[in-house]
Amino acid sequence: MLTAISLASACLPAAGADEWEVILERDGIVVSRRSVEGQGLPQLRAVGEVPGTPFEVLAVLLDVPEHVAWRPDCVESRIVRRISHWRSRTYTRIRTPWPLADRDVVVENEVLFIDPPSEVKVTFQAVAAPEVERGRHVIRMPSVTGSYSIEATQDGRSRVHYELEADPGGSLPDWFVAIQSARNPLRTLAGLRQQLEKTRGRYDENIAEFPQGADSSRK
Repeated sequence: MLTAISLASACLPAAGADEWEVILERDGIVVSRRSVEGQGLPQLRAVGEVPGTPFEVLAVLLDVPEHVAWRPDCVESRIVRRISHWRSRTYTRIRTPWPLADRDVVVENEVLFIDPPSEVKVTFQAVAAPEVERGRHVIRMPSVTGSYSIEATQDGRSRVHYELEADPGGSLPDWFVAIQSARNPLRTLAGLRQQLEKTRGRYDENIAEFPQGADSSRK
């Protein structure tokens, strides 16, 4: 559901462990990467401000079918199982240019109301879901994990920290990896900005039902 999946995590030279290396800055969005101890794939991060409160950002993220309107290369997004009010499993299919095979993934998501309404977080992790049919000629991604951390700044705006580790499976050519490494995290936050502008006011009823205390985060 909430993954803005980059297929470019594989095969990238990365900075030292625990050190974020900035690889792109544009329109107030900073994209970085770092190596992870014990992992062969780097972690990606995009940080930037968006026009909306944390609850408005969360409402956009929770509108799963609408992800096709703003997430980069997302051609299908749907809920496959609701575990609880703030936990779910969702299916995402990502388009890749011909002749590369599309990727898909099922992730389990959880919403954490850390200091509502000023700070919320959404975590996601790939899960084995053999019951969810894979499209023809589509590669199921073996590993995806990450989060959106959303904090209020001022004047109805929020700072979003989007982090992702992903193994796209199969093999990808170097040219594709090089292009996608910085572009997808950047496009994720840029798309989120645009969607927040387009949908302002659409989710007011949903937002009214969000909990105002951290003790409600797992209900």
